[in-house]
Amino acid sequence: MSKEVEEHIDDTPIFKPTLVKALNYVAMLMAFVLIIVIYVPSVIWDEEDAVRNEGRRRMVILNEVQKYYHQMASEYQTDPVTAMNVISAVRDSTRADSNYFGEQQLTIEDGRFKIKVPKKFYIYFDTTFAFSYKKKDTLIDTTYKVTKWNNELFTWDTLYILANRWRALESDSSYGDIVGVENSERVMENTYYRPYYLTDRIAKSPLIDEFYIFRSDSDGYRIKDPLRGEYRERKYFFFTFKDTCQGWIENDRKSWDN
Repeated sequence: MSKEVEEHIDDTPIFKPTLVKALNYVAMLMAFVLIIVIYVPSVIWDEEDAVRNEGRRRMVILNEVQKYYHQMASEYQTDPVTAMNVISAVRDSTRADSNYFGEQQLTIEDGRFKIKVPKKFYIYFDTTFAFSYKKKDTLIDTTYKVTKWNNELFTWDTLYILANRWRALESDSSYGDIVGVENSERVMENTYYRPYYLTDRIAKSPLIDEFYIFRSDSDGYRIKDPLRGEYRERKYFFFTFKDTCQGWIENDRKSWDN
């Protein structure tokens, strides 16, 4: 073997197996840390957005409650739970009794209230305080081919009429007979509502579990998040969940729409 080849072999670095394993462990650890640094903050940010959106959703619900209460009582209710109990009781009463509307005396555990109830209030309640969803329904339309006597031309006219109008035509003295039936299908997208109960939970902030602040005067009303300053909570040892006041609603105007 030549001297140059021997020197080349001697200069080639030799990596020990333990060193290679150590480098692999370090690479895996760095990859894991990188995933945590990228993934965990995004999870916390999503949680912050979810809590903020839920808090604002509850304030919107309380805003609708106050508007309905004011419509019936001609004043605002400083206790949001009482306001919810009143309109919930009115909803149940109007659904159970179609004659329950106009001037009424409502007695519940929270007290006695003189109110003016809109007719069929439960319909407004069930569409306002509800989760809406879309659903496609397949409808079958039945069309009748019928004959009808024409007194002017002294002949039978042929008409196409939907099944829901056929009974009315059948009672006509000029009606003849059914000479054909056609069925057709069509798909229609409808909006449905799934009502939810107004509970004490809605009157509290989802972040600090305190009641929302309600104030009213001659200029109107204001619903405000009870959080003062900044909220901080340690997450996953090294990260922090942070939030501030989630806003307010003043005379039906939302602060977060500005």
